[in-house]
Parts: sequence; structure tokens; C-alpha cells
Amino acid sequence: MEILQLVDQLEQTLNRGWRMPFSPSLIVNSEECLRLIDQMRISIPSAIKESERMITERDRILSDAQSRAEQIVAHAEQQAIQIVSEDAITERAREEAERIIAHGHAEAIRLVDEAEVYALDVLYRLRDKLNNSLHQAENGIQAIEASQAPQEQSPPEDEEGELKFAPAIPSDEDDEEMQEET
Repeated sequence: MEILQLVDQLEQTLNRGWRMPFSPSLIVNSEECLRLIDQMRISIPSAIKESERMITERDRILSDAQSRAEQIVAHAEQQAIQIVSEDAITERAREEAERIIAHGHAEAIRLVDEAEVYALDVLYRLRDKLNNSLHQAENGIQAIEASQAPQEQSPPEDEEGELKFAPAIPSDEDDEEMQEET
């Protein structure tokens, strides 16, 4: 039985007692009072043990809660450090990416400039070849015109009666020979 119930029963027993006239004394059932007191004596150690058990359980729960709270705080601190570290890594990666992009742009501009210089060189050489070929063609025309002017003869014919002309445009072999000379 719980100690508080026993105290309530003792109080009820005392309230049922008879008052002595002109005195604060009561007449109560002593056997019933002694029985309740004996039960209290038996109950008190178990109540104390129960409260000690509750205090121990409470202390264990508080200790577990404190330990868990410390683990949560440690984990949160670790995550914060990791996030800061990842942010630093991300920032460094972003900076490196920007540097690589800038280097790529500079390299692309350099390659375009080199390509333009090369193309200009090729076009100059082509122009010189064409001018040389044009000059040869004009010289050939002038030579033919000069050879025809004093003679005013008819052009030579082949055996079948067709006219024969010497080629005015140099062949590939003639072009290669001119290139070797220049």
C-alpha cells in the first residue's frame, strides 16, 4: 500500500474517534492505529526505495539526454566545419574555373591571331603566284603579238588543214619550274 493512503486511513481513524468532553483528547481504536502505523513502517522503506529508483532513473535519463545533446552539438559543429570547408573548396574551384576560362579565352584569341597571320601569308603567296602567272601570260601574249606583227602571215596549219596554236597558259610543269626559280 502506498504511504499516502496509509496516512489518509490513519486520519480517518482519528476522525472517527470520540472526543472527551472538555478535553482535546480522543478515544480511538488503538489496534487499528497500530496496524496502520506498522503498515507505514513497512511501506516507508519500499517508498524510499521506489523514490531512490525514480531518482536514479531520472539521473540516468538526464545523463543520457546530456550525452545525446553533447553528441548532437559535436555533430553540428562537425557539419558546420565541413560546410565551411566545402564552401572554401567550392570557392577555390570557382576561382580555378574562372582562371581556366580566362586562359582559354586568351589562348583562343592567340590561335585566331596566328591563324589570321598564316592565312594572310598564304593569300600573299597566292597573290604573288597569280601575279607571276598573269605576268607570264602577258609576256606570252606580247611575244605572240610581236612575232605576228612583222610577218602578217597566216597561222600555221597542220596536215588536215586546221590551225595550230602554241599553248599560252603554262603547264603544271612550267609552273613548278617558275616556283623553283622564285
